[in-house]
Amino acid sequence: MARSFLLLCLLGFLGFAQAVPPTLHYAGQVAVDGQPFDGQGLFKFALLNADGNESLWSNDGTSVNGSQPQTSVSVAVNGGLYSLLLGNSSIPGMGAIDPTLFAQHAGAALRVWFSDGVNGFQQLSPDRPFASVPYAFSAGSAPIGSGSITTTQLNEQILKYLKPEITTHPEAPGLIFSGQSMNLTSQAEGKFLTYQWNRNGQPITGATGPSFSIADVNGTLHDGNYSVVVSNDFGSATSVPTALQVDGTPSAHTVASIGMEMIFCPPGTFMMGSPTSETGRGGDETQHQVTLTNGFYLGKYEVTQAQYQTVMNGNPEGLNADPSQFKGSNRPVEKVSWLDAQIFLTRLNAIEQSAGRLPNGWKYVLPTEAEWEYACRAGTTTAYSWGNDINSSRANYNWDGGANDGNDSKQTVNIGQFSAN
Repeated sequence: MARSFLLLCLLGFLGFAQAVPPTLHYAGQVAVDGQPFDGQGLFKFALLNADGNESLWSNDGTSVNGSQPQTSVSVAVNGGLYSLLLGNSSIPGMGAIDPTLFAQHAGAALRVWFSDGVNGFQQLSPDRPFASVPYAFSAGSAPIGSGSITTTQLNEQILKYLKPEITTHPEAPGLIFSGQSMNLTSQAEGKFLTYQWNRNGQPITGATGPSFSIADVNGTLHDGNYSVVVSNDFGSATSVPTALQVDGTPSAHTVASIGMEMIFCPPGTFMMGSPTSETGRGGDETQHQVTLTNGFYLGKYEVTQAQYQTVMNGNPEGLNADPSQFKGSNRPVEKVSWLDAQIFLTRLNAIEQSAGRLPNGWKYVLPTEAEWEYACRAGTTTAYSWGNDINSSRANYNWDGGANDGNDSKQTVNIGQFSAN
């Protein structure tokens, strides 16, 4: 199993006096089979002399002549990156570092062993020299005061591993209507991250998490360019702005005279018809791309018997206002011809226009075949919006049994009984 190791930074500082055991801030990167490791990694550490044949310190004190320590230290690894304080005796399996070690051994180097918990330990090569760090631990020659090491003293090669990195930029929905909810999400890598969402470059009060939500969008309040700034002590990163534009068209409409709920279907492009491989397709279902340039409202449910009767009662054409075979006010109306539907629509338009609820140029009509299929597909490409199979749990479907058997209703049922498409 191939493993690689990259040193990210080595920083040292003396506590308050030489009597206080120092700790060494150490960060590294590890990969297994060429992929950054994620999870709890097991590590062993030893400080060696310049020749690598004398152990000056190890995490559990058992390393001899550069040998592998017996006890490991468990460290969280995220995206291949990890960091810890060497010599921090509060970490299980970690012993303190003698503050005189670096004064006596200027060429000390660090040796690391790693295991992913599945395979055994492997020594990561080469050993890492400490360069000028030994002097940072020499209280007599070059004491470093608290806070004297800042990010300005770290080169960009080191900082790029410590600064936040945005891996998923937020993306506003392509089309959103007033009153709908919206959620922007980002993902970032790094330690001790903070977030601040901005609209048009200005901070949004209270928007300080990885995601930002609006429960009731409004064009006046919410149109604009949104971005998130992800920060930690080593720097910050700003996402690519995403534009939010709220369409003022209401996403829902109710036909007041009959209490019919309608949903707005926005303009769009889809593949109409079915592929030649689809089971049961008809010969007139050749696939072709269709673009609907105008949005439209479509009834959320079928026209109910009660709604039909409200409009058709007293019609001068003498049509039966209650033609359905399977009675029920909240069941779909049936036994209605296309001509019957046109009379229903004419009367409904007259009622709504007289009440001043239907703007000029607007009217209720039957959907075209393209509008109907566009709404039914709801962005899917399968035979049905839920997939390629059908049974009586998906829809009021009565062909999984005979006339008097099978698991189906064998008649119409109340509207709203099945999942939406």
